[in-house]
Order: sequence, then C-alpha cells, then structure tokens
Amino acid sequence: MSSLTSSQRAAVAQFTACTRCPEKTAAKFLKTHSWNVELAVDSYFSSNAGALAPTPTAGVSVTSINKVFDQYRDRTDPPDTIMVNGTMNYIQQLGLDLEEPAVLVLCEALKAPTMGEIARAGFVEGWRAMGCDTIEKMRAKIPDLRNIILTDEARFKRVYLFTFNFARAANQKSLPLDTAIEYWKLLLGKKWKSHIDLWIEFLQRDYKKSIAKDTWNMLYDFVPLCEQDPELKEYDEEGAWPSILDSFVEFVRKRSGQVVMDTT
Repeated sequence: MSSLTSSQRAAVAQFTACTRCPEKTAAKFLKTHSWNVELAVDSYFSSNAGALAPTPTAGVSVTSINKVFDQYRDRTDPPDTIMVNGTMNYIQQLGLDLEEPAVLVLCEALKAPTMGEIARAGFVEGWRAMGCDTIEKMRAKIPDLRNIILTDEARFKRVYLFTFNFARAANQKSLPLDTAIEYWKLLLGKKWKSHIDLWIEFLQRDYKKSIAKDTWNMLYDFVPLCEQDPELKEYDEEGAWPSILDSFVEFVRKRSGQVVMDTT
C-alpha cells in the first residue's frame, strides 16, 4: 500500500467504504479495473470475493448510486462528500420539505455525519440496502420513509437517538436550547401533543440551558409516561430520571393544581 499514489489510496479508501473488504482486496480489484472505483466495486459484488460481504439487493447498481451522488456533489466539495448546497438540492429533488421529519429518517438511513453533509459511503450503502439506484426510485421511496414516523416505533427511536449527534456542532457535548427545541418540535410534535407546548414553555422560561445527551435520550422514554399519566401523578422522583425531568414534573403538577412535595 505504501507504493500507491495519493489518488490510488483515495480510491482504495472509497472502495473499502463501499464494500468493507480488506485494503489488499480493494487494491487488487482496482488494479484490474484501471483504478475505476465504480467498475471495481460492481465487479467485487458480482464475484465470489464479495460472497461474504453485505451483498447489494438484486439488480441494484452501486455504479448508478455513485452517479446520483456525483450529480449532487459540487465541484468544490470533497470527492466523497456532498456539502450543504448539494444536500439541500438533493433533498428537495426527492420531493421532501427541508423541515419535515422524514428528512431525519433519510439522513439516519444514509448515515449522514452532520447537518448539510452526506458522505459517499453512507449514501451508497443506505440506498443499496433500500434497493434504489436512480433518483426516480429514491423519490418513490420517500412515502415509506414518511410512514416510519407513524408506524415503526423501533426505527423511529433509532432516528430520534441519531438526531442528537447529527444536530450537534463539532466539538460540542450538548445541543443549544433553541436547536433542541426545534428538533423536538419536528420529531415529537405529533407524538407528544399532551405536553410538548408545556415542555417548551418550561425550557424557555425556567430551564434556559443547553441540552445534554442524557436528557435528549431519556426524554424519549418519558414521553409515553406522559401520555399514560397526563398529570404525572405516578411519576417516581426516586427513579433514574435526569433532574431536568424532575423539575418539569413539578412544573406540570403546579399547573394542574397538585400539591408539590418538597423532595430537597
């Protein structure tokens, strides 16, 4: 590998990202196909060498998926990344509104590293798994992604947990409060109708701090509790909830006229 040029090493990295095979195998296929990544990847998946790898859905062309990726990558973008302008254009071409929850479902499926950025490896692997290799097929998949929010609780939880890191700025451990609120509106607006407005009022009026990952994650499990017990009479202050939720429960109980116990 040390004798490869920088462009050849980049081709090996791109090949292994798509196939998850060893670098030596990647170099072998790339040399056979004159370092054309798309041809080499297709050859790999159609050969015995790719038998133990995550094989593409029958009839799905990795080459075609890469062509779609390159269509939306600006010339100034890194070779294996679609940056913000191309990402926005791509999402809109799929028929998605930039402010609908299905955008987050899509980004999770494509393993997008952060807002406004899509990496080639996640794009290829994600669409290959969904059986789509043209923009038309991708567009036709969008109704299924929209339905996940309403019909697939396990997948929705995965999307919800993914969103914290996706929305977080680089080198930051928490989410700015305004950012967290906007994503909660997007993801929980319909699922947490009983308390979402109270939660936002509490955050803006009383809490006024950034949101830690533990709070983000635990809120997902707190939501169904609220739906089952709107006045939160059965909430256990001795449970393993973060203190912000204890404070919110006190806020809700005061609003409903309950006597609030002093637990200090």
